[in-house]
Amino acid sequence: MLLRALALAVALLPWRWLEPLGAVVGWLAGSVLRIRRSHVEAAMRSAGIGSPAIAAAGMYRALGASALEFLWLARRGEEALDHVRIDAASEPRWREALAHGRGVVVAASHTGNWDLAACAVARDVELVIVTKRLSVRSLDEFWQSTRRARGVRLVEARGAVGCARAALGRGAAVAMMIDQVPSSPRHAVPVDFLGRPALADRSPAAVAASTGAALVVAASSRDTGGEHVLHVLDVLVPPARPGRPWVDDATVRTTAALDAFVRVRPTQWLWMHRRWKTIDRGTKLAACATTLSSSRAAASRAV
Repeated sequence: MLLRALALAVALLPWRWLEPLGAVVGWLAGSVLRIRRSHVEAAMRSAGIGSPAIAAAGMYRALGASALEFLWLARRGEEALDHVRIDAASEPRWREALAHGRGVVVAASHTGNWDLAACAVARDVELVIVTKRLSVRSLDEFWQSTRRARGVRLVEARGAVGCARAALGRGAAVAMMIDQVPSSPRHAVPVDFLGRPALADRSPAAVAASTGAALVVAASSRDTGGEHVLHVLDVLVPPARPGRPWVDDATVRTTAALDAFVRVRPTQWLWMHRRWKTIDRGTKLAACATTLSSSRAAASRAV
């Protein structure tokens, strides 16, 4: 009830007010409450981002604006989506991926206002998102119901592969996040991400390989005046008979594409994730880096 009342109040504001008001919300979260602020700045320093304190402040401002925009979306619906557009260079690549005819696996990330971007994509094509539940039940229901109301179909990770394959068979798009720690190291590939060894989930590439769907690496960013731009960073089409080397190489490539995007727009990614923690706490990151080198060498020989 509180969230819906808050959404009603925010929806009374003009769209152009949301970004400056969101900057205040972000300042409270990042500079007053300092929610994971030390982690954010440390991650930015490891990645070689210049002036990490300034970049971190920009990330919190963007996050505050996204929160208000989501509340506005909950009440104003389609009006919010009018502030989202696809990058001119990306549109033909997106259309070509859809025209491939076997659906599209979207390697998605927490960039820009990712919820707004998802709802905008759902206007164009059937969209299924593999998602996680929030720990706060009331917040999770508000978040999920707002996205469902805009045509986004949500499935949890357990049993998601079957749903994803069925949706791709209908020519739909299936979005799977690539910027979080995989649930199991068995489904992971060692990668370099923003200057540190990490594990990347191979599920998006594996689903694309098993169905023949195009694998589209996508991201979004905030433009001037609170407008949002969707970007296609890379498109990978599986070969006729893709094997494990293709899946691993595609996973490395999707991560590299996101890495490059975040380095150019460091305020547009959610650095609050503990992206580099190990799944197995007994495993050292140095061992992960060694495995990465061996994996790449093996993939290169196989290709």
